[in-house]
Amino acid sequence: MSVFASMWEILGLSGLIPRMSAPVLLCIVALAAAAAVTAVILTVRFGALPGRRRVRRVAPNSFRVFGQVNIGQSVAVVAAILLLGRLGLWPYVPAVVCMIVGLHFLPLAWSFAQPQYWWTGALLMALALIAVLTLAGGVDAATVRVLLGFGAAAVLWATALHVARHG
Repeated sequence: MSVFASMWEILGLSGLIPRMSAPVLLCIVALAAAAAVTAVILTVRFGALPGRRRVRRVAPNSFRVFGQVNIGQSVAVVAAILLLGRLGLWPYVPAVVCMIVGLHFLPLAWSFAQPQYWWTGALLMALALIAVLTLAGGVDAATVRVLLGFGAAAVLWATALHVARHG
């Protein structure tokens, strides 16, 4: 999950590129990389800490559901990119992808008995809706990429840490 969080972080960084001088941007990229590495290290360490873990009862067909959900997510993302591109609505692509990613967590919450995935999905969908509304309200796409990218990264990192610690 941290890999996907890092991808969203890169989206956030892309919104800063037009606004920053090269030295400042380099410092921000270094901080972002440090944050990503720190999140991964914390996730691994939280997972290795002793303590009670929640016992999960996954659905017997959980791996099949996982495959179907991820295939559906991939098809939906490609379709959204093609449709929004055809309509000339490129600034909306990240928000729609975030909505699709958020939706994909909902069946996984049930299938893998991970109730925190409900929150992950809901927060990602809320971020996507905020991004769409701010774009429609006239906010520039770069600002929206910063909000959406760093917001989605934070949600995914928090989820990874929570799952590592609590099971």
